Amino acid sequence: LLPAPSAIGAALVADAPTLFLSGWNTLSMALSALTLAALVAWPLALVAALSPSLERAVRPLAVTLQVTPVVAIAPLVVIWAGLDHPERAITVLAAIVAFFPLFSGALTGLKSADPDLERLFDLYGATRVQRLVRLRLPAAAPFVLEGVKVATGLSIIGAVVAEFVAGSGAAQGLA
Repeated sequence: LLPAPSAIGAALVADAPTLFLSGWNTLSMALSALTLAALVAWPLALVAALSPSLERAVRPLAVTLQVTPVVAIAPLVVIWAGLDHPERAITVLAAIVAFFPLFSGALTGLKSADPDLERLFDLYGATRVQRLVRLRLPAAAPFVLEGVKVATGLSIIGAVVAEFVAGSGAAQGLA
């Protein structure tokens, strides 16, 4: 049986400070996970976009990481991070969930430059750095922003699932 909406509202009002603090803890861990994922995914995508052989090596690993359920690897990460530090495990698990959209969006964007513009840059003798800064990075911006949009939601979901698996303790979040 579900409680009446009035009982839910009363519980929200009564527990507002605790819920706000828990929500803030979850949000801060999700944002730090998003930052960590971006700091790893974007440079890796840049290197993979510039080296086709490295892309062929990294992309299957990234896809494997994306399709692996967080619940399956969460106990291992909690043990590796240490049972005394569940916030580390939560941040790492949320970063793992947020990694793929950031990596995939950046890699797709960096490779999406118009071929005609690529040939024009060849015609004018542009260097690799000029081609990257003036052509590929601007072409990648919409893809990167889309990846950030998807990864933001996934990092929050990943943080909540990781909190649930990590259990209670020092990291008191929404789960």
